[in-house]
Amino acid sequence: MLDISTLAVKETTLIEINGPDGEPLFDEAGNRVSITVYGPGSKAYQKAQGVRNRAILEAVRRGAKKMKDAEQREVDADFLASCTVAFNNFAYKDLQGPEAFKAAYMDISIGWMAEQVNKAIGDWENFT
Repeated sequence: MLDISTLAVKETTLIEINGPDGEPLFDEAGNRVSITVYGPGSKAYQKAQGVRNRAILEAVRRGAKKMKDAEQREVDADFLASCTVAFNNFAYKDLQGPEAFKAAYMDISIGWMAEQVNKAIGDWENFT
């Protein structure tokens, strides 16, 4: 009989980032640029998801049919930043840690990066 708990996923994974042209992104030393994130099977992700869901519900309670773009971008950036463990082989300006994570995810000029993380972070398969 299968013990389903043997199929538990890892808490974190490494998401390799591609540039805006879709090509793999490397730092000056030739190291692959990536982001380590918590996944759906982790407490950190579940907590961040709860915060995001409450923010969306609050907007609905205020009578908004949908969040304003800037508000949605901030909620999404908070979620991704809360799920980010580390930026690997790259930095964002002179910022570090959670401050760098949120600022990078808020920066619409590099929105392609946030899109990649947002897509990969919700895919359970990435955490097997």
